[in-house]
Amino acid sequence: EQLRVLRAHRWFILYIIGYFAVGQVVVQEFALPDKLSLTLYSESILYFTGYYIGGFALLYPFYVMIFVRPARLTRYMARDLQTNYLTTERLLSAAVAIFLLPVFVSVFTSFKTLIPFTHPYAWDAAFAAWDRTLHLGVDPWELLQPLLGHPWVTSAINFNYHLWLFLLYGILFWQVFSTRDRGLRMQFLLTFVLSYSLLGSLAATVFSSAGPVYYGRITGLEDPFLPLMDYLRAANELAPVWALNVQELLWDSHMAGRYDFGTGISAMPSMHVSSAVLFALLGWRTHRALGWLLTLFAFLVMIGSVHLGWHYAIDGYVSIVATWLIWRLAGWLVERDAPAETG
Repeated sequence: EQLRVLRAHRWFILYIIGYFAVGQVVVQEFALPDKLSLTLYSESILYFTGYYIGGFALLYPFYVMIFVRPARLTRYMARDLQTNYLTTERLLSAAVAIFLLPVFVSVFTSFKTLIPFTHPYAWDAAFAAWDRTLHLGVDPWELLQPLLGHPWVTSAINFNYHLWLFLLYGILFWQVFSTRDRGLRMQFLLTFVLSYSLLGSLAATVFSSAGPVYYGRITGLEDPFLPLMDYLRAANELAPVWALNVQELLWDSHMAGRYDFGTGISAMPSMHVSSAVLFALLGWRTHRALGWLLTLFAFLVMIGSVHLGWHYAIDGYVSIVATWLIWRLAGWLVERDAPAETG
């Protein structure tokens, strides 16, 4: 069983090992070994694993009592847990992902933090200009302002944008522990690591940019996004806009050169949008209603990324197309391996 699980995860395992090896080479090349750690996210992953398991333990008996209603509750639960949930395959498969994902995300944060050292921000002016060209000479945030430029609407958009983190952990753990559709699970995990490495590390370094909120500080040019940031600060006086505090924390970490949980500034491409699109792709393969719900969430994340000053619209457009292509590539890899897995 152990060998079968390892064989099923071989591309996932080998890719993360290779990603870490590349990270080691890069930090050594730039003499910044303190910018890479294996355990930066280990504690948070363990906490969320505990919350996930605790939530399941709390809700499972109620689910059985309400929807199954067996004659003998405890006997049914014991048998169901043993045969469907606490199986060797499920636990081993989850263990592989839980062990390797913190390593992967730690290396991702390392690459993101290293962008100012490896390729100082150079594309902001170009992306801002391309945005205006694509939107008929108008900055996209200005197009959104008549609809979204109301403090409580902005606060709701901000809430949805921050909800992303909880969905990210929740959906990750759903798939980490899932055995319902092994091919879909592996397609999701491969798309996750491929998109975060190819888009969030490689493309983010090549097309290094900081985003509208930092435009003036990075480029030294006249800042077309000052009216947006002035509006957001004014809105924050009436309704909470948490993005403003996070943006300043990230800037302070950037200026101090800190490598820590969630640090690093990068605009192109948007990984918020990329992962939200991945959620939607997973949702459509799971249930139609979930597909619609997560598509709406992805749309609001895309809108929020522009309205809150995090991203140029083009950052999201590139993420949408690239994530879909990576999803198809991961699906092809899983389908290609399917005969070997079943044979």
